[in-house]
Amino acid sequence: MITSTFFSLALMITPFVAHAYDLTVPSGQIVTLDEQLVVPPDDRILYLGFTAPSIGGDYAVSFERASRDMDLLCETIAIPEAGKLIGQGVRIDEVVVRFMERLIPYGEVDPDVAQYLNAYDISGGTCVWL
Repeated sequence: MITSTFFSLALMITPFVAHAYDLTVPSGQIVTLDEQLVVPPDDRILYLGFTAPSIGGDYAVSFERASRDMDLLCETIAIPEAGKLIGQGVRIDEVVVRFMERLIPYGEVDPDVAQYLNAYDISGGTCVWL
């Protein structure tokens, strides 16, 4: 269960850095929502980028455990945000949730940083793995 209150973030149709805030997720790790954007050029994918320092290092949170965290974040953060966008006439079909050991801005690559990524079809109103 997320123990931090989710504050609605203004969402634009171009990439931007969200106002970061921390969330404690079921695996026990603390993640920070750093980026939220609608991915151009089709504007049908909502991307959420979280810094998750506990996925790196020798005693890292496993992909399996982190994946359950990402599923929950998709349902509790991405679905409501996608609903707001859909209400504004933006068609959102997919959500991508990315955990990064340390922040890598959207579109940049750093092979030395641990990352986990889940993509979801949300066309049915819930998060289904792609």
